[in-house]
Amino acid sequence: MTTKKVEIQKRSDNFRKIAREPVETSENFETEPVKALYKWWSSFQPSLPLRSDFDIAKHWGIAPNLYVVQVLGPENFLYRLNGEKVVDIVGASLRGHKITPKDPLLENRLFVTYLEKVVASRTAWHCSGAAEVFGKHYLNFESVDCPVTNENGEISFILGALSTLS
Repeated sequence: MTTKKVEIQKRSDNFRKIAREPVETSENFETEPVKALYKWWSSFQPSLPLRSDFDIAKHWGIAPNLYVVQVLGPENFLYRLNGEKVVDIVGASLRGHKITPKDPLLENRLFVTYLEKVVASRTAWHCSGAAEVFGKHYLNFESVDCPVTNENGEISFILGALSTLS
């Protein structure tokens, strides 16, 4: 079991606390979007799914909770897609935003470090914590980040699901 390191730095997005760790078991997932994406991803184990294996039409029920980050290279990512609920929770649409260590926003620099861990580990990661959504202080949230590969076996995208807890 890993010890959770919790990010508590002052941020400009809606997140206030974030704990990130590799998924050891899906038993602790509390929301359907996170469970559903992880179930799809883990069905390919011990291999990793290809990006082309993911068809959004087959996941339409959780589409508002999904986001897609493209791996452009070391410490270089592009936020390709974020569903409506992701925008609500994060506080802004990041679609089309490059994420690099030189980003002026602290939360995006922290995100680069985290995404690098997901890529290097080649495993799914679970995040949980608190967010201030629509002025409601500290709603709890969870997410899962699932790496997928290109035809050469390189991690090319990270598919994620983000949801607030009831």
